[in-house]
Amino acid sequence: MAQRDQYIQKSKNTCEHVYGMDPNSIPVLHVLLSEEELELRLQKYESSLSIIQKFMQKLLSYLTETPTMVVTTDHEGYILDAYGDDRFKSMTDSFGIARGVRFDESTAGTNSISLALQYNEPVHLVGLDHYHNCFEQVACYSAPFSYENGKLMGTVSLMTTKEYASPLHLGLLSSAIDTIEREIKLNQQNDQLHLYNQMLMSATPLGIIITDQEGHILEYNLSAETITGRNKQEMIGRIITSIPELAPFFQHVCNKKKSLENIELTFSASDEKRCFLDILPLFDETNNQLVGAFAQFRDMTSYYELQDQVIQSEKLSAIGKLGAGFAHEIRNPLTSIIGFTQMLDVDNEQAKYVNIIKDELERMKNLVNQFVMMGKPTISQRRTGNLTTLISETVELMNSNAHLFNVEIHFNDRENLFICMDASQIKQVLINFIKNAIEAMAEGGQIWVGLQKDRTSVTITVEDNGQGMTKEEVEQLGTPFFSSKRSGLGIGLSICFDIIKAHEGKVSVESEEGDGTKVHLTLPYQREEV
Repeated sequence: MAQRDQYIQKSKNTCEHVYGMDPNSIPVLHVLLSEEELELRLQKYESSLSIIQKFMQKLLSYLTETPTMVVTTDHEGYILDAYGDDRFKSMTDSFGIARGVRFDESTAGTNSISLALQYNEPVHLVGLDHYHNCFEQVACYSAPFSYENGKLMGTVSLMTTKEYASPLHLGLLSSAIDTIEREIKLNQQNDQLHLYNQMLMSATPLGIIITDQEGHILEYNLSAETITGRNKQEMIGRIITSIPELAPFFQHVCNKKKSLENIELTFSASDEKRCFLDILPLFDETNNQLVGAFAQFRDMTSYYELQDQVIQSEKLSAIGKLGAGFAHEIRNPLTSIIGFTQMLDVDNEQAKYVNIIKDELERMKNLVNQFVMMGKPTISQRRTGNLTTLISETVELMNSNAHLFNVEIHFNDRENLFICMDASQIKQVLINFIKNAIEAMAEGGQIWVGLQKDRTSVTITVEDNGQGMTKEEVEQLGTPFFSSKRSGLGIGLSICFDIIKAHEGKVSVESEEGDGTKVHLTLPYQREEV
């Protein structure tokens, strides 16, 4: 009590000797925030003001017989909120108490708000405790409130008449402030946790969906949107049955109240994404009642694709080794058989059958050679050469075969273009693709060979107007042992793709069934190998 009297006396001395105030005058609060500044402060204190008003309105409900006004300020004494008994309104209006004005000792004289901010403790002034005599019939109670780290946020004050003044008012206010501070801290912690949760949910590659016990979707992160192929905004609030792939698992977890782990499923609405799913039941800690379910699922499509590729690679490696060894062993006796067949002395009637045997043996020899070549790594010996000349020679070579199928090959590029390449391998690739184009036009047609260049690479295009291929066939091109031809083994194109890859180039194919095919062979400019 003695300390409070010291605060008050010190303030009155300051008002009299420093500010030269007349105690018989009526103070008017005149330091105002601009509308923009007030709006910024209200936004900053929005959450706190909401909590303060909730508790203070409840306190006012117990003081209905007492004319009471509640005033909330920030840490500088600027009024942010004021409400309460209408019987006080005329008096507060006369003093200029409104949002945006400041309670300051230099204008309001000795007042509880300034003292509470200055000494950071609850303060009450009754009647002539104020400096100005016009407050003789007023009792004011102010208490500061703080952040979790102790940083002062502002004050909450109760104003009533001297007639109703009571020490209980300061106790009620202090108790309310303790509750308000706890609520503000809890609110801040919840906001922070919510922010962290949102950051984690947004950053994680895991799809996350949370529902209540009835299956209504409460949370749905961006990864879930990507994996399921369903829009987040549309899914929030809907029943989990809107996602048929997940619905039975959610229902099982909610009914059995047990988790499910590592469930394999595929989302058909998002390009057949294959996932592993975990679902956990959520319980209220206070009464152990089920409140919902939490699901997380990870996209394993790339893993499965890689696994399939590894399995396929192992199969192809085994087949390649077996085929290469088998081909190597069979090539020697095959060469002898072909040689002896050529030495046979037969009449004209038998010669027809011998020629058929020779042709079939030659075809077998070619197949064996392809197997041997496939079993070896593709190594290119690149040297700078004239690509235009190489294409011209290849087209001329293939023209004789093309005429037999009533096919014309066109290549009119006369600009000499030099690149670093293994000429024999590139020629092999061109022969293979031109041969395929010819065979795709059983009734005859046209083939156009084009050559384009840019700053870093050149592109050879082989285009035909043949029967074309399906999308599935185009995707399989270059896969060993896949062929769109009835009699093909699918080895030639695989070798061609390997050759282009060894040149650090790429092959792209455009084709539609019944509308021809375009093959683009892109080769980079490179230095010669040493």
